[in-house]
Amino acid sequence: MQKPFNKKIVYAASLAFVLLITWLFVGYVRSYLDEEQQITFFVKKFPSFQLEFIDPFANEADSPAIADLPAEDRKALVDYCKYRFGVTSDSTEALGECIKNIPGYLK
Repeated sequence: MQKPFNKKIVYAASLAFVLLITWLFVGYVRSYLDEEQQITFFVKKFPSFQLEFIDPFANEADSPAIADLPAEDRKALVDYCKYRFGVTSDSTEALGECIKNIPGYLK
């Protein structure tokens, strides 16, 4: 006769599963408004182990043109647009549409 699973093991495994799913499907972006840092959480469109995303436009400074972004900032914007809004293209036009979707409180 087999012993039933220990309840603590089942609870721990369930908690680990929930935390893994949360990690894969929840992300956040930091914005800087009125000299304060704000964190906004969002549900990712695709699973990823990356938690923090960078939006180079999430501040009160004048936003540069997408074509003028350094390669590192453009890559960060592509990742953010992919996981936040489901935009999988890295073209300037697609990123421009993505920027239009960014909530007003993050601009």
